[in-house]
Amino acid sequence: MEVSPALYSNLSSILKKFNGLYQKGHYIKTFGVSCGQAIFLAKRVKNGKTGKVLIYRQSIRDLGFMQFAELVIGKKKLWLGSVHGKTLPGDKLDTPTRIKQSEIIINFFAGKRGLKMIGGDFNLMPDTKSIKMIEETGYRNLTRDFNIRETRNRLCWQQFPRDKRQHFADYVFVSSEIKVKKFEVPHNEISDHLPQILDFEI
Repeated sequence: MEVSPALYSNLSSILKKFNGLYQKGHYIKTFGVSCGQAIFLAKRVKNGKTGKVLIYRQSIRDLGFMQFAELVIGKKKLWLGSVHGKTLPGDKLDTPTRIKQSEIIINFFAGKRGLKMIGGDFNLMPDTKSIKMIEETGYRNLTRDFNIRETRNRLCWQQFPRDKRQHFADYVFVSSEIKVKKFEVPHNEISDHLPQILDFEI
């Protein structure tokens, strides 16, 4: 998430054993950066179609989209969706735009054959209609299934009173055919979002 062209270049020089897939975002005047998204794949993993889906209207104060990649692993196909959901308003509750965002994500993958994995920063709380819509489509919500207590940390909380803190924004959803071995969200404060680590088999 929020990977500028310069950052993507730096990451590519470090992750030499991986192939990078980059989707450039639009220039955000408020932040003074162009925020894209990147996926890095082990070189043994073949990829087919890649691209981005605009899941809400872009603006000068908001940014994000869904990056997707079609992976071919042996005889199986796995579709990845990396979501940077609607940031504003900052309360991470349902809005018509966020509900539409979930509809677009669901409809995009509905037409794809193969296994599916959708993750990232949805900017949503767990009990919103926008999250329940994805669950009701048949995806496992690993954040819920593994009783994850928070996906954010004090780097985003410091300016809020304790009763206003929002402990969630990030999720991983998988189709039922994926065998989940382990899912964890370690408390690593290199960002205001905690990393999500999934060990799985297909």
